[in-house]
Parts: sequence; structure tokens; C-alpha cells
Amino acid sequence: MLGTLAAACAVVAVVMVVVGQAAFAIPVVILLAILVAAGTVDALAARRKVARHAGDIDSIEADEDDALPTMVADDEAPMGATRQSHTDIDVHDLPVDHPSRPAVPERARQRPGTRSAGEDRQ
Repeated sequence: MLGTLAAACAVVAVVMVVVGQAAFAIPVVILLAILVAAGTVDALAARRKVARHAGDIDSIEADEDDALPTMVADDEAPMGATRQSHTDIDVHDLPVDHPSRPAVPERARQRPGTRSAGEDRQ
């Protein structure tokens, strides 16, 4: 996302110079520099974490001494799937007064193979 924002800022800065409004390009160039710096720091931090933990996603996420929080993407998992996601509705997904809430645990028992919130993936 930072790359897209940086590219958009670069385009805006070039357009400002081309149309003769170079003074308006200065803040855009400053924003561009900030975005590029943030992207570089983020990429270097991610590479350092992966190298320090030898690519083990579980140990990266379990490292509580790390100063920067990390959400590592698992290339083998389907898009949008995280360790915190679950495949079936959970009692806590519905408000207390929802009419379907009492039926959720019974339905989960009837459908083996689903995971409730809080269960670890195997």
C-alpha cells in the first residue's frame, strides 16, 4: 500500500511541476519521502524478523520481546485466513439477545470439522 501511495505522490508532484505549480509539489515530495522511508523501514524490519526466526511464522508471532508488532502472512493459507479466524459462527459472534444464539452450540456439534473461535489450526 505504501508503494501505491508513493507512486501516486510522485505522479502528483510531476504534474504540479509540469503545470507550473512547483510550489505545490514541495509538500507532495516531502510526503513522498516520508512514505518511501516508512516503506523501507517496514521492509527491513520484516526481513530482519524473518531472518532472526529462520522463517518460522509461529516463533515470529510468539516473540513477545519484539518492539514492533508483526502480522506475518502465511503464503500457504487461503487469502484472508489468519490464525485468529474461524470457519463457523461462534456464540460470541451474535448479540446476547439474538434469537439464533441458543442454536449455535448445537449446530457446531452437528457439523464436525469446523473450528470455533480460539481453537488452533492443526
